[in-house]
Amino acid sequence: MTAAFLNRVGRRLLGAVVFGAALGIWEAWARSEPSFLFPPVTAVLERAWQVWPTTDFLTSVAASLERLAAGYALGAGIGIAAGLLMGSLRAARRTLEPLVEFLRAVPPVAIVPAVIVVLGLGNGMRIAVIAFAVCFPVLVNTVEGVRAVAPETRDTAAMLHLGLAETIFRIYLPAALPSIVAGLRVALSIGVIMVVISEFVGASDGIGHYILFQQSQFNVPEMYGGILFLGLLGYVLNRLFLLVEDHLLSWHFRAAGEPTR
Repeated sequence: MTAAFLNRVGRRLLGAVVFGAALGIWEAWARSEPSFLFPPVTAVLERAWQVWPTTDFLTSVAASLERLAAGYALGAGIGIAAGLLMGSLRAARRTLEPLVEFLRAVPPVAIVPAVIVVLGLGNGMRIAVIAFAVCFPVLVNTVEGVRAVAPETRDTAAMLHLGLAETIFRIYLPAALPSIVAGLRVALSIGVIMVVISEFVGASDGIGHYILFQQSQFNVPEMYGGILFLGLLGYVLNRLFLLVEDHLLSWHFRAAGEPTR
């Protein structure tokens, strides 16, 4: 127990040291070659300390988080539902797979102009773009998780004359849950990326709009501060997701003999 705890603390300290070293390299490089376009990290952090607690900045953060939550929930819901259907029924998989693979090959950034034409420049466009990007990692992982269910388990469900809905919710969904959660974690980072990209176009608030506005005004420390905040936000969201994952999949980690994170 003590050894495992010390090992975990050591890994986290090592991560903090690596992050600090990266900031130190940034600081040294910026001071060795002074440039208006590449300020030292200390200047960026000083402006961040002043800007991040302000009402305007927090309002932008809240707007981005609202869009992320809506788009992530919509995309994940569609991905899980379609993935369960395609994984459970071979006919559904053969019918939908060409369309899914076609859409999955389209970069989410490429659909932004088309979605603007259809939905305009409001929140609907941004939520749709986020949902489109989030959907496919979740869908693919859900399909693969269902298809990985052992044939013996499928045969047992057939012998018990379980209906399709009962089979999905009592057998396929629990069995595929680790794979689904892995897809949800990947989709979360993609969702953050698409929030920012969608806010680069026609937005009046949001972190993406903040970064682009500061760049247009040549407020370089503020621009880097916005980028730094995005990295910290992504880290915090990932840690929160891991906490939920540890709780949701505790049975899976125990069965696999893996420690929680």
